[in-house]
Amino acid sequence: MQSDKRDDDDLSKYGYEQKLSRAIGGYTSFALSFSMVTITTTIFTLFADPFTKLGGVGIWLWLPVTAGVLMLTLVYGHLAARMPVTGYAYQWSSRLVGPHFGAAVGWVALCSFFVGTASIALAMASVFAPEVWDSPTQRQIQLVAGIAIALAVIINIVGVKAAGWINNIGATTELVGTLGLGAVTVVGLMFFFDNKEGPSVLFDTNPVGGGEIGLGVLGLAALLPLYTLLGWEGAADLAEETHDPRRTAPRAMVRAVLVSGIAGFVIYAIFAMAIPFGIEDTVNQGRNPLFYVVSTQLGTGAARFIEVVALVSIFAALLANVTVATRMLFALSRDNVLPFGKRLAKVSTTTHAPVRCVVVVGVFALGINLLSAGLVAKVLSLTAVAYYTTYLLTMVATIYGQRRGTIPTAPRGYFSLGRWLVPLAGVGIAWSLVVIAYGTIPEGNRVAAEYFGYALLIGILYWALYLRRKINSGEAGPPKQTVQPPPAVLSEDMNA
Repeated sequence: MQSDKRDDDDLSKYGYEQKLSRAIGGYTSFALSFSMVTITTTIFTLFADPFTKLGGVGIWLWLPVTAGVLMLTLVYGHLAARMPVTGYAYQWSSRLVGPHFGAAVGWVALCSFFVGTASIALAMASVFAPEVWDSPTQRQIQLVAGIAIALAVIINIVGVKAAGWINNIGATTELVGTLGLGAVTVVGLMFFFDNKEGPSVLFDTNPVGGGEIGLGVLGLAALLPLYTLLGWEGAADLAEETHDPRRTAPRAMVRAVLVSGIAGFVIYAIFAMAIPFGIEDTVNQGRNPLFYVVSTQLGTGAARFIEVVALVSIFAALLANVTVATRMLFALSRDNVLPFGKRLAKVSTTTHAPVRCVVVVGVFALGINLLSAGLVAKVLSLTAVAYYTTYLLTMVATIYGQRRGTIPTAPRGYFSLGRWLVPLAGVGIAWSLVVIAYGTIPEGNRVAAEYFGYALLIGILYWALYLRRKINSGEAGPPKQTVQPPPAVLSEDMNA
């Protein structure tokens, strides 16, 4: 297509030849970001969380958190419309500030994707391992997670078209299935359910187990939607495989955040109102709380249906995480930021997938899975800290680039924040700092700070002992020169 030839020529201005396959359209781009967020994973694995911290009133936190995350998303959309290159935050920060800063951002982003992939697999295993074993051990949970990771790796090796097709099914299933069951539950709430909490649950301020509600508890409760609304930037990371990425990626990210945030609030509220026989009994009974609510109110058939929806949705999230992690690894390897970079960055001539990068992502995710000891919440908290550190550094790079005049212009008609760019980036910095503080300082989150500190220490040592010299000598980092646009025959071959 002529538009793909234009996109390929556009990429050449950043010093790269088109090697990945442009197979992602508007819906697939949205579906990928939506699956990365995966509200289903949070609702099924941490449904009891707001009730144990704040009571049902904690569900309202989805709305302000969505608004806060949207500020970050808008800044990312502005950058994605101007620098449509795989590796998103790494590429943007390298070109706005410098390759050393960009390498730091890339390392943190890569850590977030590696840990995020493992955390999604562990969340999936924690929900469904009890369907195989009555009381699964942590090793059995890790086994299920490992099998899921291996399957996601195999699909990604086949190529981005296969991954995108399956991800589309997962995202559609999540939207239609979860919202559809929610609509049925609303009908039940209005006409059929005898035992229910009703709307009053949304104003309940009595946490299960007691305890006072203060600013610290409020912040910790807000971490639930904050942990959920992560990964929406995946659309920007696949810029080199997207048709018209300058236009497609910003739209996909904004839509993913809005749909996920609003849907997360609505679904949580509906099933909270449907809780039978009291909140405390629901939270403390032995089954998954949400499965318990659905089976009690709608029957075992509905419970089985929602289990299938959850399985498909969470696997789609895992698949999307592997895809996005692979592209960040590919971007860093292509620029020699990582050891054996040029070898890792080789792209299959048949599937147009960076197969070696896919395998490495799978190996690291499996390793984190084995080291996690099945501690899903702790792995998830580490993921959020790494993600928000990436957001923080990108906001800093945005303000720096705007003041230095290093942010490229975009063609007329593409997404732009105009004079609101710096103010929103400034608010994004403050927002990210607060989230990182709540994700590391409270005693229950110290393990996230510890693990993330280890990751940062490894990155600093690697930069000081090896990478700094490579970047200073010009052997590593994004290319400064452009390349000749790919010949027409190559574009025709890729579109065939």
